Amino acid sequence: MLECQAVRMPKTTATAAAPAMIKEIRAALDARVDEKSRLAAISAQPKSPVKTLGVRSSNLKSIAKETLAKLKPAPDYAATIALMDTAITRKIREEILISLELLDRFRRELDISLFPKLEKWAAVTEDLELAEAFGSRLAAPLLAMDPSRMTVVRKWAKLKSVGKRRFAVLAAMGLVTEGRREAAAVLELCEFLLNEENPILVAEIGTLLRETTRVDAKAVQDFLFRRSVDANPDILRAGSQNLDAARRAALIAKLEAQSGVNNLVAVER
Repeated sequence: MLECQAVRMPKTTATAAAPAMIKEIRAALDARVDEKSRLAAISAQPKSPVKTLGVRSSNLKSIAKETLAKLKPAPDYAATIALMDTAITRKIREEILISLELLDRFRRELDISLFPKLEKWAAVTEDLELAEAFGSRLAAPLLAMDPSRMTVVRKWAKLKSVGKRRFAVLAAMGLVTEGRREAAAVLELCEFLLNEENPILVAEIGTLLRETTRVDAKAVQDFLFRRSVDANPDILRAGSQNLDAARRAALIAKLEAQSGVNNLVAVER
């Protein structure tokens, strides 16, 4: 019985600490609210599922440091996860981003057991800024620990939400960076995304393909040539930049020829 209590105590303490932590974070944020920044953020993402206070992104790191200095004792890993749970529930962008800053202190302690939490936190990644933050800072390192979780990431890539698709692309980066060589899994994901038209995603899919080329150039080359007849040519051009110069020139020539054929068909119709 005593052993069970010892296991439960940290979680209970962590959960109890979250409201006070959020209160401290919110006070620091409220002191830096900028109405122009708030209106600009709303204009950039009018359909975002989260609210924004209008605090500039450039201030969030310093706010996180100030908040951490005021919290005594400093929150541990469990308390910071509880903080994130609370922030996600409140759905305020800046609170979530600062919680992520605090969680980033424990990057070396991250393990795959956090992935179910990430799946729940993914509810806010319809917001493009949060999709970028969670994708690159949490999803990518967690996926690298267990590539079998790619089945969940592929589901995100098939959703209508631009944010969720961005989240999936950035998560997949963890499979082809820092020495990891899961090129096949990444290319399988890209199959669902090659007709993407959102400029942000076009650029990020191109980056993902370029990173994958460093892992397996032949696989990427074959993939791009195979999909040259039906994919967004902007993605193919961006994704082919790390190919051998001759191979890339051949791909570009094929894309231009295909474009000419498509234009001719359109005129005939």
